[in-house]
Amino acid sequence: MHLITPSRRSTIVNNLSCTPNDDTKNNSPLPFSPQLQTTKDPVSAGITHVLYVDDEPALLDITRQLLESTGEFRVDTVTSVSDAMKALMERTYDAVVSDYQMPETDGIAFLKQLRHQGNTLPFIIFTGKGRENVVVEALNAGADFYIQKGEDPKVQFADLGNKIRQAVRRSTAERALMESEERFRNVVEDQTELISRFRPDGILLFVNDAFCRYFGVLREHILGRRFEIQSPGEDGNVVKSHLRSLTRQHPFATIEYRVIIPTGIIRWQQRNDRAIFDDTGTLVGYQSVGRDITDLKTAQEALKTSLVEKNMLLKEIHHRVKNNMQVIIGLLQFQASTVSSPEIARIVLDTETRIRSMVLIHERLYKSEDFVNIDLGIYIKDLIDSLIYTYKTKTAITIEYSIDKFLIDQPMLIHLGLLITEVVSNSLKHAFPDRSTGTISVVFHREKTNRLILSIHDDGIGIPDSCMREKPTTMGLQLIYMLGRDQLNGEIQIEGNNGTTFTFTFNPALPEGV
Repeated sequence: MHLITPSRRSTIVNNLSCTPNDDTKNNSPLPFSPQLQTTKDPVSAGITHVLYVDDEPALLDITRQLLESTGEFRVDTVTSVSDAMKALMERTYDAVVSDYQMPETDGIAFLKQLRHQGNTLPFIIFTGKGRENVVVEALNAGADFYIQKGEDPKVQFADLGNKIRQAVRRSTAERALMESEERFRNVVEDQTELISRFRPDGILLFVNDAFCRYFGVLREHILGRRFEIQSPGEDGNVVKSHLRSLTRQHPFATIEYRVIIPTGIIRWQQRNDRAIFDDTGTLVGYQSVGRDITDLKTAQEALKTSLVEKNMLLKEIHHRVKNNMQVIIGLLQFQASTVSSPEIARIVLDTETRIRSMVLIHERLYKSEDFVNIDLGIYIKDLIDSLIYTYKTKTAITIEYSIDKFLIDQPMLIHLGLLITEVVSNSLKHAFPDRSTGTISVVFHREKTNRLILSIHDDGIGIPDSCMREKPTTMGLQLIYMLGRDQLNGEIQIEGNNGTTFTFTFNPALPEGV
């Protein structure tokens, strides 16, 4: 430790020794210290640990007491740079305050040594030297502040405390920003998505590792340069048009396109691009997140091919079922032509109409793109037209329809078709004897609760009371009750006023979205 001679005694120490004060009788060694106390900075909660290096022990002690009197600082003091380096190895500090001119090593050399080691602690030169070249050298070496020891100790130490606070606050903010950026960078680099940022002219500003690996390039070779992603055909123009379409009002969009990777293989990519605008609305760049969707595209194409094959197979099945039923109808018609009994001929004809109702379903499915559901209105109209043609009644029948538009699946429709066939056939055969005209109305509605109500009414002679009993005797009515109640789980109501009305109520599970 260097002895302090009167010639090197600090002016601050001299001023502290000579400053008259009425509080000299106070037990405090620093009678003016209460005037330097400040409100603790809320930004930097906790104690700020400071290492102060100076070769004047008296000044070290005074500075420590003044700073610690605020309640914000804890100050360790050393008289040489070598002792300071040891202290930094043993403890953690928030800031360093150092004199400039010291016998062993000056403050700037000390600062340069720390910065060379990668130590970025806030560093303040606190010295009596005020030459401009020394100030410039200190700031160039990385000092946060350069404070010249002055004549007014109160102002001087208040300024020192403020500078320490500023330097620590700034260092803490910079460190937090660096840590945040590092965390963000780590997250971005760990992603498998291809992340990039580029200017409107195509100059790349950032790419992550996944981007470089995918396109087989080194980051340092493409950053700051244009990197043209190779695409086959018109895909490249599609991408350019996609980027041009992004506006301040609609800055985000997704595109799927093909790229040619370095091996020459064509791959599919999906890109989410966002245009970036400054406060004036000027386009300053794009941020892009892409991913390879080749496997997804391959699976989609395979699924499409499979669906096409299955659709062709289903069409063939419905076509063959319809043809087989047509063969059965042909056999029945041949059989009917060979019998002399009108009753047998009627039975054969009724059987033919029932089969024909199912033939119509398979014919509709064969012609439809939907092999599960059928448009109910079209089917019912075709079915009733077929019945009128088959029975060839002498009465001119008018059919009135009121059918809601919805779809019904094949199993339910087969039972509905047979049910409608029985009711309408009954009207065609029995409702209009010796009448030149007649009307049959078909109403089919779906209520908000999804309950279905089917009503078939004719304005004929009406149905006998014996046919409205719970246990019908005719085969036609037996089929109606079997289909309506047992197969479709519905309720049946028969009315014989002003003709005949059959009302059926069902609660089916309808196809989704219809």
